[in-house]
Amino acid sequence: MLSRQHFGAYASDDLALTNGLVTIDGSEGASIQLAPCCRPIPVMPSSVTWAAAKADGAHRECSVGKRLYDRDSERWLPVEWAEQPVRPFETAITVLVQNGKGVLARVAAAVSATEADINHLDMGTEPASDSAEFRLLLAVRDRQHLADVCAR
Repeated sequence: MLSRQHFGAYASDDLALTNGLVTIDGSEGASIQLAPCCRPIPVMPSSVTWAAAKADGAHRECSVGKRLYDRDSERWLPVEWAEQPVRPFETAITVLVQNGKGVLARVAAAVSATEADINHLDMGTEPASDSAEFRLLLAVRDRQHLADVCAR
């Protein structure tokens, strides 16, 4: 597993650099994007293992981020999450449920009860059976919020 020292952010004049770190708080706009391949979300400071590249976006430890790092490691800087992000972040989960009447409503109610939002739902094109797989794109505050959604 790669550590924070192995990854970082592609340097750019419009990024807010502090002590050689790029801090992500959700207000970066076009200066840095969150990569759609791994959809990074804020983590507790003790477990930060992230990377960012201006051309491709902020990555967690994913195969795309590692490939980009291996290609051009000297142009990366360390990344950290702000203590108080200014907006929710999108992440994807897959939920396997026992199919039945009202199951989608129960999943939506469980997500709503944790104060997370469902930004997109994909149920695929499989014909109805005993089980169903939902792919949800959620808006969450951080990893603990995501854990709360999954536990619910």
